Amino acid sequence: MRISVASSSIMKTFEVSPEPVSDGKLIRGTMAQIYRDFHNAWLSGMANPDHMECDLSDALTGVREVMDFALFGLKHQALESKSSPTKGSLNYASNTPASVRICTRFTGVAEMHGWMMLSMLAHSNAFRNACYSYDQASWARLMQSIRQNHVSLELFFKVRGLDWQSPLQYIGRLVPSAIFSFTGYIQSQASRELPLIDHDNLHSYVVPGGDGSLRHPSYQGLLHLGIPYNKYDPNTFAQDPSLCNTNLSICASCGNRGCDCEPATCDNVTRPLVELNHCSGERGTGVRSLQCIRKGEVLDEYVGELKHASALTDLTYALELEHLGPQRVPSRDAILIDAQLHGNWTRYINASCNPSLQFMPAIVGKRHRMMIVATRDIDVFQELTIGYGDGYWLSPDVRVCECNEPACCYDAAARKEYVREMWQSVVKQKTQPKGKLHQGPKYRPRKKV
Repeated sequence: MRISVASSSIMKTFEVSPEPVSDGKLIRGTMAQIYRDFHNAWLSGMANPDHMECDLSDALTGVREVMDFALFGLKHQALESKSSPTKGSLNYASNTPASVRICTRFTGVAEMHGWMMLSMLAHSNAFRNACYSYDQASWARLMQSIRQNHVSLELFFKVRGLDWQSPLQYIGRLVPSAIFSFTGYIQSQASRELPLIDHDNLHSYVVPGGDGSLRHPSYQGLLHLGIPYNKYDPNTFAQDPSLCNTNLSICASCGNRGCDCEPATCDNVTRPLVELNHCSGERGTGVRSLQCIRKGEVLDEYVGELKHASALTDLTYALELEHLGPQRVPSRDAILIDAQLHGNWTRYINASCNPSLQFMPAIVGKRHRMMIVATRDIDVFQELTIGYGDGYWLSPDVRVCECNEPACCYDAAARKEYVREMWQSVVKQKTQPKGKLHQGPKYRPRKKV
């Protein structure tokens, strides 16, 4: 495939050979790369207003290329319209089948998903390549996937503070208002901008469910605040309770003692692209992967406020910070990671009796951590799930698992059977001869099929 666009924005030659593509996997891969391109644009500093001049900087060559194609697509539509007041006054440079197809595709995206979405997608090299090379069937499937994930893409783009207005301002200066008023369009879309966006917290919104309304993640009416690492109250702890003995502890990341490794910067911690989304049924907020994850990958650290177990009354999001090796003092009060109101995206991973992730205590740098590890391959758009353990489901609170797995161990039926055995144990305990102890029933999860 060869595409040439002159510096004067006049398209000259096109040699486009549609490549054979497969269903499903290729579309999901393209979607994953679109999210990755958005994220890389944010990392490269394109969210900085200084880099987003109205005439588009050199860093946005690809974006301008899409706008040029869309511009000629609009002109082509105007020339074909007999009622167009501008017919004959526009200089459309190329009418080859390939050029018309590409222009039509870009303008088709604007008509189907809006010019704002086209401006966003223009930041993705994967999207541009798909427009140039996909056959019609594959392009239609990609458009369907974009429509299904329209809100997700828009939220992902805007939370990173990327600019969608400048490309439209550029094309708006070249298109007569009789064809389309970009100034009015930009103003109407700008009035819908998301409020209170924290660009340091990429998971400050939940992708909505059926009602379509965006919301901030919260717990019992209180907003959940994102933090990158564990925090503690110095009035409670004289020093960081997650610190380990550096003379005895070996970092799981680099294999050294007393290093400065941090999960937020370690190369062997994936930190995947994910989003918070509304799950069906009673499952509330969950986490959806926006990229492929391989078995064995260390995804991130479970973080929150470090507290004594005795100081907590609500253990819903509390996880014990397991100290490893000979440096643990058995008699000390257990330290819990409480992610109830402070934490990161890992706090929203839903439970499942067939989980794709697991908790893994580890020493990274100078501190004890609780890491999240993939137990199997995870595809794009799949929900991330983890096992909460018996202690969560058998707490005094009545909790029923909503994972809907065929072999769910903690659904209503399994809990009912456990309660029945508990009552039988109580009755047997009362009739047991003195001097003999009777052990209550151990919870036996239903065997997986």
